[in-house]
Amino acid sequence: MMKLDVYVADGCWSCEESLQIAADVRAHYPHIRVAVIDAAGDNIPQEIFATPTWMLDGRVISLGNPSRQELYKRFDQMRVPRKADKQI
Repeated sequence: MMKLDVYVADGCWSCEESLQIAADVRAHYPHIRVAVIDAAGDNIPQEIFATPTWMLDGRVISLGNPSRQELYKRFDQMRVPRKADKQI
């Protein structure tokens, strides 16, 4: 199972959208484990210097929010199965 970590912070003006995108990924890609993580917490990777930051399996894939189309295209290229009952 793939792991998508979304690092957010209080006061981050675009992190609300991050939460919505993360929820969409959860709904459409059940084989991806999505974690929304407070960047002010402990044990934050050194690559996290701004929020939102998106990491897939430990690698930064986006500083700032990716578009849903960009993100879904990446998952489709990696052959991650989508939930069959929803169109996105």
